[in-house]
Amino acid sequence: MKKIIYLTGLFFFLKIASAQNILGIDVSHHQGNINWQLVANDGKVFAFCKATEGMTYQDPLFTTNMTNGMNAGVVMGAYHFARPDNNTAIQDADNFIAHAGNYIGNGFLPPVLDLEDPNASTHLDQIFTSSQLTAWVQAWLNRVENQTGVRPILYLNSNYAYFLDNSLTTYGLWIAKPGTSPTTPPNNTGNWNDWLFKQYSWYGSVNGISGNVDLDVFHGSTSDFNTLVSVQEYKSLNFSFYPNPAHNYLYIKSKNEFHPVSAKIFDLNGRLLKRYDENVSKIDISNLTNGIYLLQVTFDNSQSSIVKFIKF
Repeated sequence: MKKIIYLTGLFFFLKIASAQNILGIDVSHHQGNINWQLVANDGKVFAFCKATEGMTYQDPLFTTNMTNGMNAGVVMGAYHFARPDNNTAIQDADNFIAHAGNYIGNGFLPPVLDLEDPNASTHLDQIFTSSQLTAWVQAWLNRVENQTGVRPILYLNSNYAYFLDNSLTTYGLWIAKPGTSPTTPPNNTGNWNDWLFKQYSWYGSVNGISGNVDLDVFHGSTSDFNTLVSVQEYKSLNFSFYPNPAHNYLYIKSKNEFHPVSAKIFDLNGRLLKRYDENVSKIDISNLTNGIYLLQVTFDNSQSSIVKFIKF
């Protein structure tokens, strides 16, 4: 079901030929129940949803928001609220991966580390040196990328965009600049020379959401956006597969009169790991280590399709 919803979202976005400003929102359970179809109708192309915070907290509306947003054709992504004051980077990252892993990969926005002061009395730049906080952030980024195969991005205000070491500027920046126009470039991005997203309001009004909501804009063209979310053309996909994520077995089912005759599994670098020429409808993946892989299925009409799946 998640895969079907996901494809619907892709086709919605592929219909957008061009856009002067690609607009979106970011939400958490604080926005309550959201009518995502109204959000989409209000011109919001993408949304970041809070998935987790620290090592244990999981946003109670995350899965609902992701599912309903995809169903409405909004391009979705997940973010994690960092708590370096309480936990190790690995503890934080593992909580995020466990809860948001299904929503990281092709067709989704990159995973995000939201680094900001957790409350009015806790200031990370007073607890950590720049080197210490940079090391914590780098460890989180490494853990998520190694486990999901997707390079995360960072949500920062100008203070932390300066405070963190410039070694992190190879990661995309989502800069907080509330009270600005979506068409105005941010005037202070710290050590970063460029930016990927800008949060331009904390008090936006969007159809389908009661109360205020954060407003965001993507820095680039529709083509740039498609590249970012790795949109692939799935109209010709002539099989279904499940479950995803999978533990021991993947099941493959044809959608038409053609039948799968072989399957191959590659790592994300394109290296062939396994080949199946018999019993292709049920393939054993139990010997694979946890991570993200590519599955290529070939049919008796010599056509083939490639999709991404998660092994856990």
